[in-house]
Amino acid sequence: MERLSESSWNVIISSIIISTVLIALSIVVLYLITNNAYLDAYYIIDTFFNAPNSAATWDLAQLALTYHFQKFATVLSIVIIDNIGKLLVVSFIIAAVVDMVSFANLEKYISRVHAKRMKGHIIICGYNELSKRLIGELLGAKKKPKIVVIESNEEVIVDLHHRHIPVIEGGCSSMRSLKLASADKAKMIIFVKQNDAENLIGAVEARKLNKEIKILVRGTKEEVMTKMYRAGVDMCVLPEYLAGISIGEYIAKHLGVQR
Repeated sequence: MERLSESSWNVIISSIIISTVLIALSIVVLYLITNNAYLDAYYIIDTFFNAPNSAATWDLAQLALTYHFQKFATVLSIVIIDNIGKLLVVSFIIAAVVDMVSFANLEKYISRVHAKRMKGHIIICGYNELSKRLIGELLGAKKKPKIVVIESNEEVIVDLHHRHIPVIEGGCSSMRSLKLASADKAKMIIFVKQNDAENLIGAVEARKLNKEIKILVRGTKEEVMTKMYRAGVDMCVLPEYLAGISIGEYIAKHLGVQR
């Protein structure tokens, strides 16, 4: 299920608050008139939850009319307000659901159309701290490249949609996902998952679709690098390995260690 957008949450919370206030107000006012909590509760259930075969509204009207017209007018006002409130609450809930569904479907459709029309773009397979920093660097450049992200995490997908970054929902090693991201027309594809096997399979599939595409892969083990290059990868990087080298050079420099 798609995560609810902020506007959907606001609508749902508003409808709950409104219905709660109306129910509480109705019970208080009706109890002051009827002194009959059972009848009041029966009426509330009838109005807000459409309890079948209940005649509480008619009973209240008869009871109020028997005593005084002013009471009848008060009860009639409550009846009208509660029914309008019910319509309002239902409308709010429907609006929230429509907002959630339309947002999710529309953004997915827009992303697919965007990706389908792209050419010479960059595809980033997987979203994590590495790709987050990478996207930030690319979008911060003077000449911003066109980017498409392939990701399966729903929360990440919604977040990318809000940031207006085209995203294809699916696995990074899936031929279908690669086709939807227009890998056959892309200039470069980058696999950043922390799963060497998935990155390797994705690289092989991408090469099948596009012989000219530049393939960059993140690796986690040195022994995997040979397999990556044999599969047609143009560049394989081990972030942990590079970090170890940088830290080692820093320590050697400040401790005066000869290398």
